[in-house]
Amino acid sequence: MPSRLYSKIARRPGKGAERLLGELELAIMRVAWSRASVTVREVLVALTKKRPLAYTTVMTIMGRLADKGLLVAEKHGKTYHYRAAGTREEFEAQAAGQVVHTLLTDFGDEIALRQFVEKLADTNPDQLARLEELARQAQEAQDDG
Repeated sequence: MPSRLYSKIARRPGKGAERLLGELELAIMRVAWSRASVTVREVLVALTKKRPLAYTTVMTIMGRLADKGLLVAEKHGKTYHYRAAGTREEFEAQAAGQVVHTLLTDFGDEIALRQFVEKLADTNPDQLARLEELARQAQEAQDDG
């Protein structure tokens, strides 16, 4: 039976960051990803155009996002300025890497790899050639390094 983590991620709608972050976390990160630096007040103003939010709610979530490593907080005088620790694409790539690592650890290389290839063949057989190319590039990089 799949673990609750896998089931939880699979049940969420959307793709990538939409599945990995809560609704408010994602809304805050969208603002952070679109700007070089933001304050809690700036995020609050951007988000309250669509729904009412308390300053303390946004502040708490931004603090949690910083604790998770998605935001970097820097104090300027009395105000904290936040910036995204990386792009959305970098976040999604890191998360995908963690999921793959967890699958390999939890189920073993042979089972996880076989299932991945079988599911890829079922859903998008054209991607098997791309997978083969990526595997060849990774092997060459390993041989060179």
